[in-house]
Amino acid sequence: RTNCIDCLDRTNVAQFSSGVEALGQQLVVMGIRSSPKLDPSSIIVRMLIDMYVEIGDQIALQYGGSEAHKKVASAGEKTNVPGQLGKHKELLTSIRRYYSNAFTDRLKQDAMNLFLGYYVPSQ
Repeated sequence: RTNCIDCLDRTNVAQFSSGVEALGQQLVVMGIRSSPKLDPSSIIVRMLIDMYVEIGDQIALQYGGSEAHKKVASAGEKTNVPGQLGKHKELLTSIRRYYSNAFTDRLKQDAMNLFLGYYVPSQ
């Protein structure tokens, strides 16, 4: 699992598509299914969607300071709120991300640098 920090939400949706294909192939190899094509309304795809929504929000919170803008949805399901309400929700999410990145990101970045071995103590 990887994510491009600049486009967290789109990356999560794209990886979900790849994940569904991979899951179908794995189920065939394990002998559970005869066809790799999964029905978008099946329980297993719904469970995979739920996992990707949760991990997408967690990664977005970690890197961006707010929940994901775009969420994975099953066929026929809409996750974006339509109209003005949806625009206001996206605006609030953007404000949260801006605030987090502008005012609270230094400590988080220092922690990531320490974890990755890039931290250089000030003299």
